[in-house]
Amino acid sequence: MEHNALFIGTTPEIVFNEFTSADFMRAFSEEVGVFIGDIESGDTDGVLSAMLPWNFPTNRPGIPSLAQKMLPAEVNLDWQQRWGPMQDPPIPGSMTVLLHGKPSATVEASATREARGEDTGYQVDTTTKTSLKWPVAGTVESTIDRELVGWILQVQARVLRRRLGLPEPS
Repeated sequence: MEHNALFIGTTPEIVFNEFTSADFMRAFSEEVGVFIGDIESGDTDGVLSAMLPWNFPTNRPGIPSLAQKMLPAEVNLDWQQRWGPMQDPPIPGSMTVLLHGKPSATVEASATREARGEDTGYQVDTTTKTSLKWPVAGTVESTIDRELVGWILQVQARVLRRRLGLPEPS
């Protein structure tokens, strides 16, 4: 599933630097409403990586009702991201979200940040696979992609705009 955001009046390099900062990752996690463990991060040949261990109760606002029925009361997952290298526009990225427990799920995402005139476009393409059996798996996977991951990426964009003082796109 494709998710898009636009950051008005800023460059892909500024967005890259913000997305890879520990302060941003903590603010983003807090806004999503998860408890975050220790962030593991590294830099390999200009590709910045981070692993954010998250846990949260499923009865909180923002969690789709179908997901609340299918998930355990407390969810534990790992949000892993890789961004860069920055010198080759568009700036590539990828994310892997691993949901532990029953059911388990894996979200794989590819992302790009690129200049669009004076603005920066952010596109994320996601695919979710669960341990559930068909036909329930297809419904749950599309719900996770559309609603849960979509909502988390909207929060990510909102936190970035607020931190950089950027306007919302019209």
